[in-house]
Amino acid sequence: MRYKFFQNILFFCLFCGFSNNAFAINDLESRRSEASVVFDGGAAVFEDLSGFKSDLKYSQQNYISELRQVMSAGRWNGSTPAIRHFQFKHSEEGWNAQAQSVGLEGFFWTKRELENKYGPDKFIHQVDGYFTYLEHLLSPVAWTKEFREDLAELKKSDLNVYEKNDKLNLILERYIKGLQENMEKYDSAGWIKKARIYELFPRAYNTAGRRNADGFKSPSNSDKTLFFKDFAISDFDVIKRMGFDVVWPMGILPIGKRGQTGTGGGSPYSISDHSTVNPDLGTEEDFKNFVKKAHMAGLKVIIDFVVNHTSLDSKLLHEDPDYFINFRYDGACPRDGYFEHYCKGQKYCVNNGGFEYGGGVSTWIDTAQVNYGNEKLRGRMTQILKGWVSKFDIDGFRVDMAHLDLNNVFSRTWQKSMPHEEFYRPMIREVKSAKASVAFVAEAYSFQEDLSACGFDAIYSKYEMGRPEGQTGWYETSASGNSYEIGSSINRVAFLAWQNGGAGSVVFVGNHDEPAPETVYGKRLPAALMMTMLMPSSIMVYSGAEIGYNAAIATEHKPLPFSVPTEIDWSEGEAWVKETYLNVFSISNKIRNEMGDYDIKPLWPKDGGQWSGYMMISKSKPDLKKAVIGNITWNSAAVYLPEFQINLNLEPGEYKIVSLK
Repeated sequence: MRYKFFQNILFFCLFCGFSNNAFAINDLESRRSEASVVFDGGAAVFEDLSGFKSDLKYSQQNYISELRQVMSAGRWNGSTPAIRHFQFKHSEEGWNAQAQSVGLEGFFWTKRELENKYGPDKFIHQVDGYFTYLEHLLSPVAWTKEFREDLAELKKSDLNVYEKNDKLNLILERYIKGLQENMEKYDSAGWIKKARIYELFPRAYNTAGRRNADGFKSPSNSDKTLFFKDFAISDFDVIKRMGFDVVWPMGILPIGKRGQTGTGGGSPYSISDHSTVNPDLGTEEDFKNFVKKAHMAGLKVIIDFVVNHTSLDSKLLHEDPDYFINFRYDGACPRDGYFEHYCKGQKYCVNNGGFEYGGGVSTWIDTAQVNYGNEKLRGRMTQILKGWVSKFDIDGFRVDMAHLDLNNVFSRTWQKSMPHEEFYRPMIREVKSAKASVAFVAEAYSFQEDLSACGFDAIYSKYEMGRPEGQTGWYETSASGNSYEIGSSINRVAFLAWQNGGAGSVVFVGNHDEPAPETVYGKRLPAALMMTMLMPSSIMVYSGAEIGYNAAIATEHKPLPFSVPTEIDWSEGEAWVKETYLNVFSISNKIRNEMGDYDIKPLWPKDGGQWSGYMMISKSKPDLKKAVIGNITWNSAAVYLPEFQINLNLEPGEYKIVSLK
């Protein structure tokens, strides 16, 4: 299969007319290829979709899948892409720019961006390559036939090359707009791409304490009861008033007892039963009512799906040890990375859950590693996930460490042969067959585009190094204070918010895994938070952050540690942090209400300035434009934008919001 993969890549490079080194197979591509040699699928055989019959009835899911293919992901054969990003080559300087995505949206966004910045003449030599690329992208999808005929007619027309390019831009813009309107109409899970997510940790939330804290008071019964049973509509209203429309109760599944770490109740990601709620938080009926009350308050509910591992004493492990990475052995199991498990008189050495790190595998000692090379396990996990939708009517899943269980990552980490198809692609389709509006959010730090091609609706913008411009994850760049990387990240977020065919981004300045935002950003927090909250993407805030509550300990930097008993004291925190969040929430909510849906466009310092910013352009009122400009570096920054009559100096953490004409 490795030969076939490189054959496809070579063919694509040749017919697009790229010159030497125009298409470099980057690290992600080579890692896919290395892993593919142990896939069970054999040689790549692409499904022939050209024999379309007019009476063939497509389901909504099939149509959405094809929209995603055309707009974003291109065609995939299991874990292998059949087409990769177009590479735009500057005719004079010789450098390449990679399209933001494989599909029409990424191609057109990057084409327009480069032509606006450098002029169409610098890329006009690639016009024939544009048409060849578009034919290769579109031809597998039957309903693009008429558009492909229009492109073919334009290609052979008597127009000169500049006129062809101008007309190509015009028809691409119109066609993409139509596809985006169709995606908005038919993809009922698209809500997640602009969601405002409030993450809370139930065992640390302290509902009664919040009700009585200044600024959060709401009328409710303050008797101490189980979390799900006690949480009232008025408690959801507090979250709603801050500007959120989704609540994520993190860590609601039962926690394993065997090997439990710390004294705080164990890690909520060491799960003994993936199919039900933690009885310490309430009954299944209590959780059903929790979801109903959230919906009554106008909030959606997402929960964790911990895909990669379970606890050492999980229900799944007792059900079938072969659901897990293991070997049978009568002697002592290796001490590092394994634990003993007995089932039906057999002894198993089971791997702890883990991930690639430093050329080896790093493990979580309180977890067992699920085996996604096992088709039966894949079906079981899909069944469990679908059960959450049918039983509890939840609205989405935040999939923990999602990239670990892509075929190429999993096979390389555990040296296992994999089924030809990814686990996620049929799983997501099956779950959405029960409720089409269910959204899937990936916590992922690599292979983001693979996950998007599998059907994920949104992906963490934390750490993303798969782009030639380097780091484009919003959390990593904003935390580092590197203004160049921040600009690249804003550009990436802008594209992902504009496009509809692939997964959107989830931006944040903190969550349950990261240190408290004020410890990461320090005095830079106001600018970082405002620039985050005004992004037209999905946004996430962790409970307790809004008052600056931080209970981190020396051995665990989380603001709400898992290893020791923790409960938010809503009367404490940091006054300056609370004031920052109150101001940013108030201002950003007002701006969002004023502008409605909007796109953003990065503002680039032209004089080497170290500031960052973007323009907000209302979709319904195109003349309504604002700019947010902030300094997320550690030094003062001069801002000079003569085209907008902006000339000011910003200290670290300062920001300005300016109305533009």
